[in-house]
Amino acid sequence: MLALKQKDIFSYSLGDLGINLNFQLIGFYLAYFYTDVFGISAAHVAGLFLVARIWDAINDPIMGFIADHTKSRWGRFRPYILFGAIPLNLILLACFYTPELSDTGKVIYAYVTYITHGICFTLVALPYSSISAVMTQDQQERAVISTYRMFFAVVIALGIIGVGVKPFVNLFATEQQGFFVAACVLGASSVILLWISFFFSKERVEVPAEKYHLKDIIPIIFKNDALLVLAGAMLLNTAVWVTGNAVALYYFKYVLGNADLQSTFFMVMLPANMLGALVTPFITKRFGKLKTFMWASLGVAIFSLSRHFIPDDQLTLIFAVSGISSFAMMFCSIAQWGMLPDTVEYGHWKTGQRSEGIPFAFFSFMQKSAMALAGSVAAYAMFLSGYEANTVLTESADRTIRWLFNIVPAVYSTLCFIVLMFYKIDGPLYKKIITELSSKEDKS
Repeated sequence: MLALKQKDIFSYSLGDLGINLNFQLIGFYLAYFYTDVFGISAAHVAGLFLVARIWDAINDPIMGFIADHTKSRWGRFRPYILFGAIPLNLILLACFYTPELSDTGKVIYAYVTYITHGICFTLVALPYSSISAVMTQDQQERAVISTYRMFFAVVIALGIIGVGVKPFVNLFATEQQGFFVAACVLGASSVILLWISFFFSKERVEVPAEKYHLKDIIPIIFKNDALLVLAGAMLLNTAVWVTGNAVALYYFKYVLGNADLQSTFFMVMLPANMLGALVTPFITKRFGKLKTFMWASLGVAIFSLSRHFIPDDQLTLIFAVSGISSFAMMFCSIAQWGMLPDTVEYGHWKTGQRSEGIPFAFFSFMQKSAMALAGSVAAYAMFLSGYEANTVLTESADRTIRWLFNIVPAVYSTLCFIVLMFYKIDGPLYKKIITELSSKEDKS
């Protein structure tokens, strides 16, 4: 197979930017939008996030099954990017729209729009991610693809969402107007980027069409122990940044007393993420993806914990320590997505059944579960602490937000490090897997 060209990887990775303009707007701001703009209680928000993930437990594997069995002139996965981009971003607008409703009506509206967004997100993001497994079987090329994807998904999207959205919202008379217009602009950009990715990405790895049934989904997942371990680590790693990002605006607005500091904070994080994205390919090539992921997780835990003990008036030190943590976090994010396609080959080798769709569906479910669980834990904790929007914090609420911003991410990162100790796929085993799979294909 011909080596991938830079333009192939670049064009494919633009799709991740498109997905994350949508995904990160939800992750950064939806909880805040619900509580402080739309007027829904933190308890209702927490319940909504959990209920949505129960549906995803059904929705995501079924979507993986459908994608694996799709046949079209565009391949198995690409058509979902073409036809799903517009619905995904229309429902984004609905999530940030504020109709005049009763309190009960607002909760019902939030449930309908947020759960529908999850369905549309699966429709696009799962097939998009699955393409990386059929672009190449080379481990290093997969690491490069993952680096490009995370550069666009985390670095560029973080710059736009974390740094740009709040100042943009502040240009409008109300946050209600500002968030809706921001969703319109980002949604339109997302559609364009996803379509560019569709037109220029290709499914290059030819594998025999797999015939399996819905009843095989659970065995495909649970017989793949490498997938289970990696998904567990990814859940914890995702919970780190979801918790920090979801609480950041509360932290700066209420604890430090200046909501505008959030944009400054993420502006500082941006070069740290860029440097992390640039360095990661060299680190993974030297030490391997597993060791990179493990030790970076431990680094994130140490620096998140240390930030908790920095006085509030030491903003420079708070930002510096956060930057180092964010730098290490990029290693984790890039490594996990570079490791996922390897679990597809491992599952094929171990069970004799090949599926790109189901492993990526399971990963998608775990990622969204991390968002929901971390968001729900944060929302319930704030509710129990006595938090009320746009009022002076109680001592309990102040302490809770500090813990959610610093201590809880450190705990998640430490658990991620421990889980990764059980991951099996290293360089020699992967070479053995590819050799044996190639030999079987040649014989057949």
